[in-house]
Amino acid sequence: MQQIYFNKNLKYLTSNTIITQSKLSQILGISRQAVFNLINKDADCRLSTIIKISDAYGIDPSDLLFIDLQEKYKDKKIEYKIKISFDKVDA
Repeated sequence: MQQIYFNKNLKYLTSNTIITQSKLSQILGISRQAVFNLINKDADCRLSTIIKISDAYGIDPSDLLFIDLQEKYKDKKIEYKIKISFDKVDA
């Protein structure tokens, strides 16, 4: 069985990019507590949510699930793109 890194990767991404837990909750349209639960508990996550998270960070959904991103990016800065308007998020 393949290991799932979703929770670990989400924690890594929210800690090491400008898209924090708070911003991610705004992007996803869920509470900050719900994002916290995705990171720290084995909360169920819809495929549509996984895709939105992947889009926000500019990574492949399969990488978000099955690749240890902390290990992958240990020797280089995370390269990501933001496909959303922060004007709307910060308002």
